[in-house]
Amino acid sequence: MEKIKVNIVGSGIGGLYAGAILSKHNFEVNVFEARTQIGGYNTSWKRKDYLFDTALHEINGFYPDDNKLKFFRFLGLFDKLKFLKTGSPYTSLFNDFEFKVPHGFDNFKQKLIETFPEEKKGIYKVLDTIRDTSLQTYGYLSEKTKFEALKNTPTKYPKLMTGMLRTIYGLIWKNIKNPKLRTILGQLYNYYSDDIKKLNLIYFCATYSYINESYWISGTASNLTDALKDIIIENGGKVLTRKKVNGVIFKDKKAIGIKVNEDEEYFSDITIFNTPLKPTVENIIGKKNIPLINRIQAMNVKPSTSIFALYVGLKIDVKDIGIKEFCYFLNEIDDLKDVRLKGKTISYEKRSLIVASYTLDNSLCEKGKSVVSICVIDNMENWERLKNNKEEYKKEKDRIANIIIDRVDRKFKGFKEAIDVLEIGTPITMEKYSNNPGGAVYGACQRRSQANIFRFPNDIKNKNLYFAGAWVSPGGGLSGVMISGQETVKLILQKYKIDPLYEKFASPYPKEGYN
Repeated sequence: MEKIKVNIVGSGIGGLYAGAILSKHNFEVNVFEARTQIGGYNTSWKRKDYLFDTALHEINGFYPDDNKLKFFRFLGLFDKLKFLKTGSPYTSLFNDFEFKVPHGFDNFKQKLIETFPEEKKGIYKVLDTIRDTSLQTYGYLSEKTKFEALKNTPTKYPKLMTGMLRTIYGLIWKNIKNPKLRTILGQLYNYYSDDIKKLNLIYFCATYSYINESYWISGTASNLTDALKDIIIENGGKVLTRKKVNGVIFKDKKAIGIKVNEDEEYFSDITIFNTPLKPTVENIIGKKNIPLINRIQAMNVKPSTSIFALYVGLKIDVKDIGIKEFCYFLNEIDDLKDVRLKGKTISYEKRSLIVASYTLDNSLCEKGKSVVSICVIDNMENWERLKNNKEEYKKEKDRIANIIIDRVDRKFKGFKEAIDVLEIGTPITMEKYSNNPGGAVYGACQRRSQANIFRFPNDIKNKNLYFAGAWVSPGGGLSGVMISGQETVKLILQKYKIDPLYEKFASPYPKEGYN
């Protein structure tokens, strides 16, 4: 029987993950990447004796019944990769207070109540809502079809109906009075948005899985990228670089192939896009080939925030200067709501910093040295004017880098003088590196108008066009794009009436970990 052919445009994790799953269902998968390196933000690079992860800090765990567990087992990723459990999902640092979040949601709840006993009622309300919404989301995603999921929502997943138009700000700030406790509970929002008042509640509730368990992939996220590529190739597919897709070939209003580089054409039964939404619809697919409602979604999509990032190689063991945890949030102000004032994000001196210290093994540098990643939310609007002024751009990069380094050094004395390698990334860097408009790191932002049922879908009906990744349903982040890839695969298997082989790997669910 002739294989069903699939062209995947873009080699981010959403595309590679979907491609790997399809290839193990006997599809002929070809991935096309315009750049020389695959993986999107899920890559690594080396400077001197230090290996750096471009973006990945942590991946949420596989407990209690994370939707991607069966897919990881099906793909054999637990045999191909080494997952190291972090000592804590994160630690919130304030000027006069520190709170280390424990693994285990019930442990987290208990520690919060012991630390903030006067907020017991609010803690129960907030955490129970996060847990229930998260578990119902996993249940929704586990339904065999989108129709079944929607049909069952009123009775099986009522939290999704009430949470669809809510924000995390509305949940936490309504029920909690202590500013530090508000920040601890909402701390992970720093990864997703610069405006906590607009961040969609359901998307944020995925943090439930991070609290239960969080892991880092030993040897950098590139190992995941390479593992998925190898699965595609082992099953007869190809992963091609320097292949810029510039058009879709249509016949009878259905996609039958793609145009690549100057004069190449590759025909297929299915085309999956793992690329930024607006330029894809506007410049590759063509707006006329997309239904009006989807066209409006794509043309008006608002990018998520970007980041200002420091990649630091240190000639010391960071534990010697007090950096003992995997992930810290450095908070100069107590209440996260004050990070954005009068419609603007406050100065770099006051924004929350994310400090990730890769100290779980020595796969990134030799023993006695350290790799640390530091980032802060940022927006292209702060950098647009500097795109064509190299001298002023460098000055601004260095100015902000020094602010951030000084802040870290005040918390962990000796950090600054131990710097051996320093690389700086701005929203301009992120845009150039990823092709994401605005240097977005989470695709389309998770405000209510671009979340849940309002998000761009994983397929265009009767067009042979599919989408996987941060810009479409359900959203960005490593787990988000993998779930997007899973949903795209489900739609394709349903189209061809192929039984999903991964369902055989759904059980048993572990009490802890993935073994």
